Order: sequence, then structure tokens, then C-alpha cells
Amino acid sequence: MPGEHKIRPTPYMSLGSLCRGESCIRPNSNSSQMAVYLPQPGELKEWEPSDNPQHVIGDDLFLLINGGAEIYHEYGFKQAIVRGFKHKKQATLQFNLEIYEMQSPEAAFGIYTFKTSDSGKAIDVGNEGLLEDYYLNFRKGNFLVTVIGFDAKEETITAITAAAKVVAAKIKGSGQRPQLINFLPGVDSLLTKPGGITYLKGNLALVNNYQFDSRDIFALKEGVIGDYGNFKLFIFRYGDTGESREKFKTAANYLKENPQFVCSVQPDNTFVMTDKKGISFYIESYNRYILIFQGDKEKAAGILEKIRDRL
Repeated sequence: MPGEHKIRPTPYMSLGSLCRGESCIRPNSNSSQMAVYLPQPGELKEWEPSDNPQHVIGDDLFLLINGGAEIYHEYGFKQAIVRGFKHKKQATLQFNLEIYEMQSPEAAFGIYTFKTSDSGKAIDVGNEGLLEDYYLNFRKGNFLVTVIGFDAKEETITAITAAAKVVAAKIKGSGQRPQLINFLPGVDSLLTKPGGITYLKGNLALVNNYQFDSRDIFALKEGVIGDYGNFKLFIFRYGDTGESREKFKTAANYLKENPQFVCSVQPDNTFVMTDKKGISFYIESYNRYILIFQGDKEKAAGILEKIRDRL
């Protein structure tokens, strides 16, 4: 059903929680290349590996994450390695370390914005490190790193933070962000707010923020969402103006037929609709973009004008 669809990956959608033992390992030439990012003996002091490293590449991710691998591939997944760790003296204290190599820094930024939420505490590790309860995410270069504690005890939180810093020091490269996010007004402020920006590379990520339809009616390939608290901005980018207008027209036709919305087309060709929860949307095609404002109609015109001035 169309509407708010805030389902994001939990720690239990991770590699380490879905796969154990030698049977999951698929040796290949890239295994040792990824293993260099794992903590080595002595680097985590009171902690040691609890199992062998598990490495997957390309479509092998589907063998390990049943129903969750698609989103990684939508953003541009290459390979991943995961390993469990346990305390040397207290075996019940454990955590999993997951290192995902993506196709580009932009892809790593995207999957980071998808996996993180609007809660948690910023932490100085890698790029935009975020500690949420008992798991930590950060990105650096082409990599997304997730460290998941089995509990929220102080010793575990200290350990997952230390592990994240060890891995971050081994990864080279900058944290380049997608150029598209710079069109959002107040982008610098949004970047300091957990969950302020979600970068999209397809429809799966979009429906986790708002499901306009069960089909990919926008034929989305690249987009960004800015969450300003009392309103949201969506910017979808296409190859040229003609493609943008075509996708806008197609989406408008589907939305007008959808019983979940009350729709109208304004004289300026802006498509306006309200869902059953009373949430209003203002959708328009501008140059090679589709712009969507979600929120109070009194603010829509002014905010959309600001975006047009930036495009």
C-alpha cells in the first residue's frame, strides 16, 4: 500500500548474523585483498576472532542475505568480508565486523544513508561515523563498514568503536559525496543531522522512504531526499529534459488512477496530491529533474523556487 514505508536494515539483516561456518566461505582471488582491512592479532587487545572470515563477491551476496541483498546491488555492490570477534576472558561479549566494498564513493555514501536512521550519535571515525544503540556505521572511500555488538554493554560499545577506528585507518581514499545532494537547500546543515539526507540509486531505496506506488512509476535511477523535519524535498535526475517530462507524465497518470490519493493538476502544470493520512505532495518536472515537495502547501511554492534556482 502506498505511503510511509520506513523499513531499514537492522543488524540482523547482516552477513554475520545469517551465515556461519566454513560452508559459507567461497574462496576467490579477492579474499586476501579484503582481509587486509580486518583487525590483525594484537590490534584489539582483549578481543580475538571467534570464527573464520567470510567473503562474498557480486551475486554471492544473495546466498547470505535472503531478501536484503537487492538494496546493496541497487547502490552498486562489489564484495564484502565479515568476521566475528569475542572477548578473550568473557566469551559472551561478542561483535561482528562487516566491510562492504561498493562501486564508488558515491555508492558507499548512498548505502550509508540508507542503512542509518535519524537516531544515534555522531562519532569521529571514517566519514560521518554514527553509533546507534549497539551498532556503528561509517563510510570511507568506496567502503561502508558496519560493526554490530551483541549487546549495549560498555565493554562492547568500547570494542566496536575501537574496531571501527582500526578498520578506518586501513582504508585509503576520501569521502566524496554525490554532486546531486548539493542542490538541496541547507545541505551542510542536513549532513550534520542523522537521517537528514538519503541518496537514491533506484526504486527500492525510494519505497523505504515513501511508497508512491507498488510499481517503479518514476523509473528512478538517481535521486536524493532531504528531510527538514516539517517537510521533505525529493529531487530525481534524468538524462535530459525530454526524459524528465516523459517520466513526470507517466507517474502523474499512475497517481491519478491510484485510489490512495486525491489528485489535481494546477495551471502551472504542477501535480498536486494528498494521501489518506492528509500528507500533501507537489510534483513538477523542471529541466532534467522531477521535483517533489512533501509538506505544508503554504511553503511549497517558495521552497520549489529555491531548488529551481540551484539547478
